[in-house]
Amino acid sequence: MSSAFLVRLGDLSPVFNFFAWWFLPGYMSSFALGAFYRLRPSYRPKPLPPQPTDANQKPVFDPIYEIHKAEQTNHLKRHRTMAHACVIILYLVYTVLSTYYKQAGTNHYSTLGLRSNSIASNLPFPSTQNKVIDSTPVLSEGQIDDSGFKSHWRKLAKAFHPDKLNPPSNLGSEEEVLEWKSEIESKFIGMREAYETLSDGTKRWAYDRFGPVIATWKNCATLREFLMEGLKLLAPFYTFTIASLSLIGTFRKTDPGAFWRWTVLLCIFAAELSLITSTATTWVSSLLSFIFPNRTIFEHIALLRQIFVACSCIATQLAGIRYPPPADLDKTQNVGQLMAPIMPLLDRAQQYSTLANTEVVKMIYNDLYPILHADASSQNGRRLSLESEDAVAKVNGGPEGSSNETKKEVDPAEEIRMQETIKTLKTKMLEVFCDLRLQSNDAGRAAWNQAIREEARRQNIHDR
Repeated sequence: MSSAFLVRLGDLSPVFNFFAWWFLPGYMSSFALGAFYRLRPSYRPKPLPPQPTDANQKPVFDPIYEIHKAEQTNHLKRHRTMAHACVIILYLVYTVLSTYYKQAGTNHYSTLGLRSNSIASNLPFPSTQNKVIDSTPVLSEGQIDDSGFKSHWRKLAKAFHPDKLNPPSNLGSEEEVLEWKSEIESKFIGMREAYETLSDGTKRWAYDRFGPVIATWKNCATLREFLMEGLKLLAPFYTFTIASLSLIGTFRKTDPGAFWRWTVLLCIFAAELSLITSTATTWVSSLLSFIFPNRTIFEHIALLRQIFVACSCIATQLAGIRYPPPADLDKTQNVGQLMAPIMPLLDRAQQYSTLANTEVVKMIYNDLYPILHADASSQNGRRLSLESEDAVAKVNGGPEGSSNETKKEVDPAEEIRMQETIKTLKTKMLEVFCDLRLQSNDAGRAAWNQAIREEARRQNIHDR
């Protein structure tokens, strides 16, 4: 019961390889970069000098220091990116090659000394999916038919039958001879099982797609039964994969590699369905057979799953390098820590602003002073001017009211408008002067800001 359950789970080695891909590149890249710095110390970035501070030991903003800090950060980031990329490429090559060579000599065709496509078959799927396949094969170059396959098996049976083999002369003890016989017998039993599976067209079709696990399917006889039983093997891998990707997407909502992971998963799923359900040669099987020759369909599927795990993890790793998260998403830093480097600069800007306001107040005061004191002096001057004109007119014998002609030339309405304009200008300039005066110190600035907010609030209430 337990063995059947494990068989049902299928090959979950890609799942464990997934976790290796998730954590290994980060640790290996750090280790590789440290080893590189030890071998080539000249490439290690030089340490930064201590940050300048003021009399109160607070950090002071220094543009030169910030430039050096940014250059060193970019230098370290470039080295980490190169180390990470090298580790990812090497681990990808290792994963694919290790899976490929692990499969070498493990299928029934290799056990019998045949290529994976050396036995000809003609399976008109799906018209015969409910039948046991027994059709006349179509031979192509390098293939053998059923009679040729039986002849090949008879030659192997004569050559490897345990009763027809003598132990080597270098085996001295009886235990070594028994061990040798046991090994030969197990090898011959495996060859017989391979022949019995491949000699049946239906079982051969199922074996090519689902592997040695079909030996446990005792109740399957037709192609449909093998296909339906084999499709159940897809559930564990894809269920776990979809659940894992969904869980990752839940905790990493801003992950730019999510799109590529789902895209690769859909491509692998479509390719796997194409390989399993098709009897004719497709471009997917032709491409895989060209890149990885002498492999069956179920071995190609296992390799595709390893490639999916590698590609999904590569998408995650490279997306984190190509599109790093913004600094404000770093939850280990609070607002105070983020603002600490620029606080000295803000304090200095505030001091400059206060000095500028003070100078502006002085300039406006100097401009306002003559206007504020010009009203009384101008009226006195105008009255003295009129009296002097009347006196001159009397001396010259002119009429006494001749000086009033000048006064009559000025329109009274125009005089009133001019006085109102000057009065309004004085009021506005005094308001500007008072605003700047308030902003020149901390207490006045706070009161001015509070007044602005209150006025805006009252205006909003009035508009509603």
